Amino acid sequence: MPAFDLRGIKVAEYKVTNNTPGYETAQTAGDAMNVNLELRHAEGRLYAESSLAEYLKKATGGSISIGVKYLPNAVQKLLFGYTDKPRTVGQATVNGLMMNKTAVAKYAGVAFYAPDMIDGVEKYTCVHVKRALFGPPSYVYQALGESITFQTPTTSGEFLPDAAGDLLETAICDDETTAIAWCGAVFGA
Repeated sequence: MPAFDLRGIKVAEYKVTNNTPGYETAQTAGDAMNVNLELRHAEGRLYAESSLAEYLKKATGGSISIGVKYLPNAVQKLLFGYTDKPRTVGQATVNGLMMNKTAVAKYAGVAFYAPDMIDGVEKYTCVHVKRALFGPPSYVYQALGESITFQTPTTSGEFLPDAAGDLLETAICDDETTAIAWCGAVFGA
């Protein structure tokens, strides 16, 4: 499936109630730029009679990175455990965020969709990562020179099985409206 775009990255706090995984209300993670998922596997090889007799490979989790134009404050508080830090500056109140060494990030689910071509027809591949834990992005700033180079946040983390043992879910939708609804439905909306 040759994907050619990315849209609608949503995150929601992961929770378990009565041994059933679920989510708080989903929120937009920012304007989508890129998502990278790399699965991690456990592998086993059994040799018998001087040759490979059995081979087993099972997904155990993976790494995820999300690049967006801007991470909203509410998303930073969820993903990284930041807290509000309002500060009075002259007559204005500036609402900032505080990073603290004791901050605790929360597990979150991630959903997004990607327009792609399947047998010459435009479809929408939807992806739901069930449970991930992210770390804060690096902050990179650069002086303006002869050309403009934008610096945008990319946050990375690890995803692992949820309480039911699920890692991720995918679906292919025929239209964008259905893809957007699917991304909401995976969070119970």
